[in-house]
Amino acid sequence: MTSNLDLGRFVQRRQFRSFEQDLARVTYAYGVDVRRFHWLNQSMTAQTLMRALELRWSAVAEELMREELQVPEGAVTLPFLQEIVRIAELLRVTLPAVRLVTPSARGRWPLVTPLGNARNSDDWLVVDALALAELAPPQRAFLLAQGLGHIQCGHAALFMAHYVSHREHRGHTALRLVLRSFSRLAAFSADRAGLLAAGEFAPSVAALARSSEQLPPWYPSLADLAERKRALEEFNHSRVVARVRSSRRFVQDHPSVHELVDQLMHASEPVALPVDKTSEPAKATPPPIAAGYEVPADAWPLARCDQRLTLRLGVL
Repeated sequence: MTSNLDLGRFVQRRQFRSFEQDLARVTYAYGVDVRRFHWLNQSMTAQTLMRALELRWSAVAEELMREELQVPEGAVTLPFLQEIVRIAELLRVTLPAVRLVTPSARGRWPLVTPLGNARNSDDWLVVDALALAELAPPQRAFLLAQGLGHIQCGHAALFMAHYVSHREHRGHTALRLVLRSFSRLAAFSADRAGLLAAGEFAPSVAALARSSEQLPPWYPSLADLAERKRALEEFNHSRVVARVRSSRRFVQDHPSVHELVDQLMHASEPVALPVDKTSEPAKATPPPIAAGYEVPADAWPLARCDQRLTLRLGVL
């Protein structure tokens, strides 16, 4: 009986986490990208190809852990892992397994690479920690969130498919051609996630340019850098970005409130809030928005960003 209850709770938590992640994704991701990758990850026709690559991925993953990647260990990696956890909480994405590029393999991997299967059950975030440490914090946050955004939007299998087919020299050119339209769209959602984590537009654009340099030959063919910059600039005017920035300013100006909210979110036991017994019970009215933290009235809805990008790309 206990095992059945535990299994039921596990399934319930996983379903709730999946729902929460999907809900968070649609608040920033490019709608056409989300719909196309949903089809790619659910279609029986597409899964015939992807499943064959996933079966080969298990053996490739074992080879990578022996040759080029390693598990984070030691206190030196703790601040770095904490930064990934913080960004994952911001995006409401399930934390993937983190793999570090070994010193001997540096140069053969981008700064941040998502890998995984179409079911998001074995996602990896491969990072070049030494290269990321040399970047300014906002640029590093952009690249890490970009990788996590790829995972949240179901793109990890796209990168896995390109890597496995290139490594094994089996149909890589044909695969690139078949998945080219998906690869082209994947960057826009991930770039938006990067901007939300970085907070500001200028360092995001700098990190975007940095992430497009010296890509390995197996890497998917993403959209042109100029188009990605223009799309990111439009998203910078959105209400989503405005709300995140407003929340960040409020936290910086009211750290005690942030600490209390953090205790409420992570406490295993109920947190006793201070009660003023001398005053009468307050009426249940919504608190007013503090001055200086409002979302600008001219901020764009996400649909406007999507519409402008869709018209330029000429997709449906």
